[in-house]
Amino acid sequence: MDSISGRSSHGASEPRPPVLVICGSGNAGHALAVATSQSFDGAVDWLVGSEEKAERLRRSVLDNGLQSTGVIEARADRLRTISSDPAQVIPDADLVLIAVPAFAHASVLSRIGPHVSQRTAIGCLPTRGGFEFEASQLVSGDGATRRHRRIFGLQTLPWSTRVVSPGEVVHFGAVKAEVVMAALPPNEGPGLARQLSKILGTQIVATHAFLNLTLGNPGQFIHPGLMYGHFRFWDGEEYDDDSIPMFYAGVTDDMGSLVEQLSYDATAVARAIEEKSNGALDLSGVVPVHEWLKASYSEVTADQTSVASCFRTGPIQARQAPVTEVGAGRYVPNFTYRYLSEDVPFGLVITKGIAEVANVATPAIDDVIYWAQSKMGKCYLTERKLEGPDARDLPIPQNYGIATLSDLIAWYNDDAMTPRQSEPDYAPAS
Repeated sequence: MDSISGRSSHGASEPRPPVLVICGSGNAGHALAVATSQSFDGAVDWLVGSEEKAERLRRSVLDNGLQSTGVIEARADRLRTISSDPAQVIPDADLVLIAVPAFAHASVLSRIGPHVSQRTAIGCLPTRGGFEFEASQLVSGDGATRRHRRIFGLQTLPWSTRVVSPGEVVHFGAVKAEVVMAALPPNEGPGLARQLSKILGTQIVATHAFLNLTLGNPGQFIHPGLMYGHFRFWDGEEYDDDSIPMFYAGVTDDMGSLVEQLSYDATAVARAIEEKSNGALDLSGVVPVHEWLKASYSEVTADQTSVASCFRTGPIQARQAPVTEVGAGRYVPNFTYRYLSEDVPFGLVITKGIAEVANVATPAIDDVIYWAQSKMGKCYLTERKLEGPDARDLPIPQNYGIATLSDLIAWYNDDAMTPRQSEPDYAPAS
């Protein structure tokens, strides 16, 4: 561990080990540093946003070592370099795992783009709507074109996780039974899924089209839907410590029905695209949210009868709705929390953009976007169209020259025709 502050050297005749680079210093970045150290047979480098953060993490890791608690108890003993300089860690990377909030995806991609090798696979954990458009535009690397760039994303993180002490302790909560991923080109998906299953220690399942992740992203239904359900009629009252709503345990049947309706809107978009593409795009991975909840948390949910009962009896019962303290023991809803600030612009709004291209109505999604944008001080929708000023910089297909369903199908099928690259083998560490 004493080489963490600099790059390890290898002799001229010594083969270069595989290199995995983590981008992001938050909860997911800490968790990945530990999890990948258990099963990745190579070096793990960690890219963070500033030299101040890098130095702080280097000191913590050198002094105490980064370890985890919870369902995974281990140490990040394969960390080689912690850096804020993409030029130091990205050129050698075989795998890049981006683990930052959706609003920072474009920034990270712009930073690493000039240094990416053609052999590098770039993934996002979890991915959010439009990541594939951003990555294809912003990452050119050493002359690779979009048709030859390997991009992938996971629908969710494999675990719930939080940092207990930066650079020292990260906690792993519930582990998902399986996580869906997608890749561009699509034929790279199965090979990447096998490797990621080894590296991340849980079952990763490849789906055919990246649109399965965008339209099937469960967070975009669950988080904004429950925020809407808990706070739709909020008129300024304050909560005390005992009256803050329980985000999941307090879900009513009506809230569950709304989350399900958001999911049905997205499923309708997927079915329409499949039909109009004559099978060119397989979107069978877009499933109702109730099916996803049962598949993801079947072993830790007592009552799977409905969406609401899955929330009320699932694994995250102690979580309160996000609030902001406005005085001693007095709270109001936090409408800037990621449940709205990420899952609306990089979730529901992206799905709405695809729905517009496919000419499919999304009444429930529209209602929640209208409510959320009023609370966030944003404007995405006007007259049920994505013509608001705050939609102009988002990764919706319209901002990438995709105006018709034919354009959308052609964009994805261009990657489907790309020859598959040979599959690397990152065998589990001994």
